[in-house]
Amino acid sequence: MTVTVTTPCGEIIGIQREDHVEFRGIPYAEQPIGVNRFKATQPLLPNDDPVRAERFSDAAPQEEVSMFGISQMSEDCLYLNLWTPACDNKKRPVMVWIHGGGYQTGSGAQLIYRGRSLAVRGDVVVVTLNYRLGALGFLYLNELIPEHYQVSANNGLLDQIEALKWVQQNIALFGGDPADITLFGESAGAMSISSLLACPAANGLFHRVILQSGSADQVLTRDEANAIAHRFLEVTDINPARPDKLWQLTPAQIVKAQRECTRMSFNRGRYAQVVPQTGMTLVPVLDGSVLTQAPLRLLEQGEAAHIPMLVTYTRDEWNLFMRMPGAEKIMLNENMGNSGKPGLIKLCEKNLPGMGERAANLYEKIVRERNASAKYPDIFSAFESDRVFRMPSLRMAELQSHHSKQVFVAQFNWDKGLLGACHASDIPFVFGCADNGVGQFLTGGGEGARKLSEAVQGCWIAFARSGNPATDRVGQWLAFNTDTRPTMCFDDTIKLQNDPLEQERELWEGVL
Repeated sequence: MTVTVTTPCGEIIGIQREDHVEFRGIPYAEQPIGVNRFKATQPLLPNDDPVRAERFSDAAPQEEVSMFGISQMSEDCLYLNLWTPACDNKKRPVMVWIHGGGYQTGSGAQLIYRGRSLAVRGDVVVVTLNYRLGALGFLYLNELIPEHYQVSANNGLLDQIEALKWVQQNIALFGGDPADITLFGESAGAMSISSLLACPAANGLFHRVILQSGSADQVLTRDEANAIAHRFLEVTDINPARPDKLWQLTPAQIVKAQRECTRMSFNRGRYAQVVPQTGMTLVPVLDGSVLTQAPLRLLEQGEAAHIPMLVTYTRDEWNLFMRMPGAEKIMLNENMGNSGKPGLIKLCEKNLPGMGERAANLYEKIVRERNASAKYPDIFSAFESDRVFRMPSLRMAELQSHHSKQVFVAQFNWDKGLLGACHASDIPFVFGCADNGVGQFLTGGGEGARKLSEAVQGCWIAFARSGNPATDRVGQWLAFNTDTRPTMCFDDTIKLQNDPLEQERELWEGVL
């Protein structure tokens, strides 16, 4: 059976399932193809032809990652997917997911992001979306090529904003409440959400945020973004004064060229410390128009105090990058080899100049207190987990908590998957797919994982309904504060723990 919804831009035909309605591949904007390749997102125009939302759209052009299961990709990618209990007049909370992937990979249609379980369990509407990635989404050409080309900065963010506008305008037709929208995302998805907080064009388009393993400091200045764009033009042999070739490059050529950009490094961190930003250089830019101020500064000044916030991270974030198939090409565990403690110190020094030995000693102590047989790559993974994810996440919670009593923090300690409590291991619990495919790989599956998933989903749904993630299942969940730092820890048992990062925090004070 099918269900037809009539929107201002035309009819959309979805799939009637037993307990919900599913829409796959709804266009939310005009497609950024041809002359629109590097231009700002264009609103969707009315269409007399019905949209048969029965298959997922292509993902944005990207490198293929076997773990993601993405094979179909093209520049015709600005689509969203929607799961709803019913297309009626009931005003349900709406949860809009922004996928991760380092701003270079991923899709809203990945199996791990299917919204049926959340929608049915919570009586909510779930939306996932695609946006432009890599150079197509974040290459800053504005100051390098002639003005008449009308290129735009931060196109990936503008895509997300246009998708949120579509949700605002249409979601009531799908049983959702446009006045009750929660953004949730993981990794670059959470980083995107922190940037959207600082985008004037996104004001009023959402009301709560869940930031999973993200940060608010992965943004570039215009000078840094110019240097990256210069490198991209060099690699593609394009003269900035005559850049017509930019529109002749194939998507595959663009993806290949942007690899060179990721080899560049810039400093990051609230205090402009020499903390390298490596591998993620095609990211949002402080262009003064789309993104008008650093997200961390916005939080510090209390300008997002009206937005309830749930901040989460996993205990062993960096394990994913140290151990996933293909990681040896980009990560450092093979380079450490048998060099032992000197190798650990060298790697820590590279990523935190002037503090390498102190960091190595601290993390050796912390990790071996938990696991006496831990090897040096495990210790380095703990260090990188904090440098890239946990400490930057904590900074968001700290700053927001000075202005709001609706800030909550959680850590995922469940480590029964093949890579421990690694980056992205929280996602199957949120989407209720711990027993399926990648979900089982990340969590180990089984009854324990299913029960934890039910608890986590309950918390996420509660937060989307009220701005407070506490449920009968997990008990009282105190708001975060910088005195006691209450953190809900998800594992075999679920408990609220005060300041689980107490030992690590001192190292990073004034750095990230």
